[in-house]
Parts: sequence; C-alpha cells; structure tokens
Amino acid sequence: MGRLGTVVKVAAIAGPAIWRVVQALGPTLLRLRRENPEVFAAVEKQITRLGEARRKGRSTEGLRLRISALRDQVAYLRASADDDGERARAEAWRTQLDRIEASLPLLGAMSEKAARRERKHIDQRIDTLSGQILAAFIDEQDEDARLDRTPQIES
Repeated sequence: MGRLGTVVKVAAIAGPAIWRVVQALGPTLLRLRRENPEVFAAVEKQITRLGEARRKGRSTEGLRLRISALRDQVAYLRASADDDGERARAEAWRTQLDRIEASLPLLGAMSEKAARRERKHIDQRIDTLSGQILAAFIDEQDEDARLDRTPQIES
C-alpha cells in the first residue's frame, strides 16, 4: 500500500499547484488509501511522475516529461468521461498540452535570455494545467472506484 507521507513529500517537490491539490484533496486521498489501495497507488504514481519531471527543472526534457505525465491523466479522464462536458474539458486540456509541446522546439532558436523567459512562462502554464488536471484525475479515480468501473484508455 502506498504511503501518504511519500505523496505529500513528492507533491511539495512537484510544485505549488500539485501541493495545493494534495492539500485540498487530502481527505479523499486518505480514504482512497484506506478503502482502495490500487486507486491510491495509481494517483501516487502520477504525482511521483510529476515530481520526478519537476526535478529536471525547466529543461526541455523536464517540460516534456511533465507534459507526458499530464497526457496520461488526460487520456484517463477522456476515457472515463461521463458526459459531453467532461469529454470537452479533457479535449481542451489535450489541445493545450499539444500546443505547449509544439512550442518546445522553438526554444532552441531563441536567444538564451528569451528562451529562459519562455521556459519560465511554459513552466507556469504547465503548473496551472497540472493542478487542474491532477484534481480532476483524483476526483475521477475516486468516482470510478466508488462506481466500481475502470475505463479503457484510448491511445
């Protein structure tokens, strides 16, 4: 069974948006850990991936790893969507992640100062999306566990 202390430590490293989500959804995480350790482990894995990617800093590799972790969460949300609103929200996040990822190669063509400024902007955008997507991912995992269903994730 996963440990909540580990999740809290990793969330602190993963960035302020992730930290706020873990704080806000702490009671849900505690319940998941107790009642459904498999679901808690899935959430823990995603938070750990975000934390590990964040450790790479604002490097292009670190930004890509964070986008990849978020893509997996969005794929789950899309597959688990219960209505058109949830599907549209997941698609909007997917589109935003696509746009961010498409901008990464341009960093190499910029001056060092401009690239540093743009990396900071991209980092902040990913932080915002991370908080939104992770909160929805945890809520959806919790809902699916309560309804005893597991969505098939589309590739």
